[in-house]
Amino acid sequence: IHAGAFLLAMIFCVFVVVSCGKDKPKIDPSGYNGWQNHSYGHFNFHFSPDSRWLKDKEELAEGYERFLKGLCEVLEMPIPDGMIDLYVYTPGMEAYEITGRDAPFSTENEIHWDGRTPYGYQLAKFLLEKKGIRPGRFNVLNEGVPHLLDFSGINYHDKLNRINNSGMFIGVLELGDNARFDSLDYHILRSESASLCGYIVYNYGIGRLFMLWKSSIGWGRSVETIFQLPVDEFEKSWLDFARSQTEDPDGTVEDDTTRTMRLIVK
Repeated sequence: IHAGAFLLAMIFCVFVVVSCGKDKPKIDPSGYNGWQNHSYGHFNFHFSPDSRWLKDKEELAEGYERFLKGLCEVLEMPIPDGMIDLYVYTPGMEAYEITGRDAPFSTENEIHWDGRTPYGYQLAKFLLEKKGIRPGRFNVLNEGVPHLLDFSGINYHDKLNRINNSGMFIGVLELGDNARFDSLDYHILRSESASLCGYIVYNYGIGRLFMLWKSSIGWGRSVETIFQLPVDEFEKSWLDFARSQTEDPDGTVEDDTTRTMRLIVK
């Protein structure tokens, strides 16, 4: 058997074993006194009385229902059974004071959000868990996919191109080093990881992305085996792609979540 084919099969078959359980937050029920509830579609919303989203709860609820359906299509999964409880806190310490955890986070059937991250970020993490795709070895993917699907309205390829032009670009091999990745400035971490995941999805398909996610061998070797390119050629192809995606032919900038849905969802 060809060595590359053997390694590809090994990556596909051997996954990192991670815990299936999720820690339940230690919730102080009295913290939810005075909160307002609103149900729509597949969600039960719970609003802090001081949340700025309370006055726009119908608009937020309709938006989240669209996000849920769109992300499930992109992730090639059914909408999860049962209602999803989505707790909307005020930004800051409120979530921690009630649950003992900083927002955003999610449990089996709950999402806890305080508006400081884009709408789809924690929802994407929640759905990945429902699909059985739990955090893997490479933080660049664990963070890149939720940011790619975050409905922030940001074109992360454009951001990457600007980072590269400024001389602050972090290469593919460094991104696969968790300690190095975690140390990056947030806007670089977010933009590069989302752009990389978007590049892979657009050019190789979401299945290949999750093959990399679940790989049990080293990052550089995984990249070269799965995409059949040396890392430097893979990196150059990614940067070329990002430059090509900075603007659409009509001159408008399309955000990455919209582009991902357009290209994947038939």
